Amino acid sequence: MQLPDDTLPFLNELKHHNNREWFHDNKPRFAALQAQLYDFIDALIFEMASLAPEHMDIEAKQCLFRIHKDARFSKDKIPYKTHLGIHIAPSGHRADFGRAGFYLHIEPNASMIGGGAHAPSSTWLQRIRQEIALNGQVLERLLDDPIFKEWFGALRGDALKRPPAGYTADAPHLHLLKQKALWVQHDVSDTQLSDAHFTSYFAEAFSVYRPFQQFLNETVKH
Repeated sequence: MQLPDDTLPFLNELKHHNNREWFHDNKPRFAALQAQLYDFIDALIFEMASLAPEHMDIEAKQCLFRIHKDARFSKDKIPYKTHLGIHIAPSGHRADFGRAGFYLHIEPNASMIGGGAHAPSSTWLQRIRQEIALNGQVLERLLDDPIFKEWFGALRGDALKRPPAGYTADAPHLHLLKQKALWVQHDVSDTQLSDAHFTSYFAEAFSVYRPFQQFLNETVKH
């Protein structure tokens, strides 16, 4: 299934007319776009669920972030985001960042697919480090896989300068233990995003990402 045709044009126009008056005048247009986006997200969920059954029965409405911006936490006071965020997490809740989901960021000339532990809680990060200490070779192997690197490149996330508490300077997989966040992303062009077969492309990306997601989410079960 294809991304709705009006998605990128709407976001482009919103970027240049980011005010309540313009949005009010275009509210019917956005409502129509949103309905089409739910169908598009359903197609993405279907592709993911065929590879990872825990994503089955997730509601599309629970995956799409609101376009309204929370100005309380922003330096600028523009009322709307100029991108769309779709987060498909195993729990079915878009705001569940306590486990690894798969995220699609839609923004003209700045779209991407990604996931991981972007801002893990201290508890989750501690469990990830425990898993790395026990089975770090598994994570090393999947991050070094040529196909994984072709899709996602290097692991992202800020890292400590020194070993974390409880670990020594000669601990195996120290560079991974130092990570304060562990996530990956794959940039997507407007042409790729608008292609009629994007859902298949998304599914291929997820199939490569899946072992990384499993490694991180295994720690949530402990």
